[in-house]
Parts: sequence; C-alpha cells; structure tokens
Amino acid sequence: MSIKADYEAIIESIDKAKTFFIGSHVNPDGDGIGSTIALGVALERMGKSVVMYNRDGVPYNLGFLKGSEKVATKLSGNEKFDLAIMVDCAQRDRISEDFEKHKGISSYICIDHHELDVADADFLLVDKNAASTGEVVLHVIENMGVAIDQQIAECIYTTLVVDTGFFKYSNTSAHALEIASGLVKKGASPWRVAMHLDESNPEATYRLLALSLSTLDLKCEGKYASMEITEEMLKKSGAKMEYSEEFATYPRSIAGVEVSALFREVENERVKVSLRSKNYVDVAKISKKFDGGGHCRAAGFRMKAGLSEAKKIVFEAVKGEF
Repeated sequence: MSIKADYEAIIESIDKAKTFFIGSHVNPDGDGIGSTIALGVALERMGKSVVMYNRDGVPYNLGFLKGSEKVATKLSGNEKFDLAIMVDCAQRDRISEDFEKHKGISSYICIDHHELDVADADFLLVDKNAASTGEVVLHVIENMGVAIDQQIAECIYTTLVVDTGFFKYSNTSAHALEIASGLVKKGASPWRVAMHLDESNPEATYRLLALSLSTLDLKCEGKYASMEITEEMLKKSGAKMEYSEEFATYPRSIAGVEVSALFREVENERVKVSLRSKNYVDVAKISKKFDGGGHCRAAGFRMKAGLSEAKKIVFEAVKGEF
C-alpha cells in the first residue's frame, strides 16, 4: 500500500481512544456508508463506544447492509468523542455543519483514497492506489486484530463494487479482485450486493431517467455529452434526487464520448455537477477549479448558479481538454 501517514501512530490512537465518531460525506455512496459501518462494527467488537453518522442517512439501496440501522442522522452537540474518523472525506464541512461546529472532539483522523490537497485532520491515512476507501479501512481493521466476518466482508465488498463500477472501471486491478475474492470467501454475497444495488430500483428511477435522457446533448464532435435533472422532473416522475446517483455514467457510455456531465438542480439555487471521463481527461483537476474533487475519471462539485449558466461554465472548462 502507498499510505500517506504514520500507520502505527493511527493504530495507536485508535487503541487508546474509548469514544468514537465515524462519519462520511453528505449524499453518501456505497464507499462512504460501507466504510462507516465496517469500521464502526469493528470498533464496537473491540469494546469501544461508537456513533456512526451521516447527515443524509443511508441511501435506499444500501439499507440491506447489516448495521445500517445504527447510522444516525443527528448530532446533539453535547457528545464527547476521543476520536472522530472521517471516511471517504477530508473536510469537516462535507460531513455536516453540525459536525464542523462540534466542540466535543479531541482528535481527528481522515481515511481516504482520493488524492488530497488539504485535510481537516490530525492524522491522515490515504492510499490513492486503493480501489475504494473501504479497501484502506479493511487494512485498518486487520491491523487492529478484528476478524473479518460476513457482516464486515459484505460492507467492504460493497465499497469495492461501487467504486469500481462492479469491477469494470480503470481502477480495477488484480489486487482489488484478490481482495474481493477474499471477502467472498469470508461470506460476502456478490448476488445479494448486486441485487440491492442494481436490481431493486424504484419504478420512479426509470421515469426520471427517461426525462433526463431526453435532455442529452453532445458537443465537441461527440467528445462531450451532458444530461440534466430539474426539480420539475423530480415532481413529474415522483422520484427522489438520490435515485439519480448513477445517471452520470449513461452519457459517458456513448461511443466517442470522453467526458460526460450530469447537472442536477439542488437546494438554495445551486447545481450539483457530476463529471465522468473515459480515457485521458482528468475530471478531478477540472472539479478542483470549482472547489470540488474526486478521482481522475469520476469527480464533482456544486455551483451557485442557475442550470443554464452552470452548463455554459462547465462546457468552457471542459472543451480545452480535447
């Protein structure tokens, strides 16, 4: 592993602490939630007191993970934590405003696999070669001496399939497949995970997808493709915004497209932009220009702009990459 941290110091900090906060970013995905639960369960088995948290809760398609019912969505502000561990996230404000303002935390650890410029933490454990944050968490759990059982294995397996696109993205390595194989041997069920993630979508998901696909727009001789989701589409389809998390991959799947963008209207007159690339454009670099981030092939950010303005600004930023 390529780890940017004093690994032994982090394990020592975990050993010494008794009360833990574990949380991930808002609008969580399978990597954030799977990592949170796996690490939380492991710490509980060590006799630690743990609060697992996500401001937006567990998405509908991840509720099958055993332990997901323990993930809280509120902080009282009065809790005291020896250690706060941020997984798949390096900025406190991306976890929540309540967490950022919390005064009862003694120390912070960030566990991630994104390339980070800054991190609001006392200790970093970052492996940008890992396929998922869950892969890094797995090594932490093993180093803590906690056995990997079916519950933990399925949580970590979920982080891998989400961040590798079911082992088809460019970050799928022999090492990632070896880890996945080991997790299956420990009890993770590939079919159970796939069924809940890919084959249990509400009908409204596809009504929303149909509306979004109707906005498909290709530019730069077919190298750039975009789609959008408006508040009106949500009302018409009866869908929730969380149903659209994977829509950004649809325009990228078109032959000849190198970069795809999904524009979603969100609260407070903002637009959430999800960028994907296929072979050579670093969309994380583009996203950083707008205070966002991610991976070279999948990244995103939010803009204080109307939908039309956001589309123009992003197109100008992307077109120079071809």
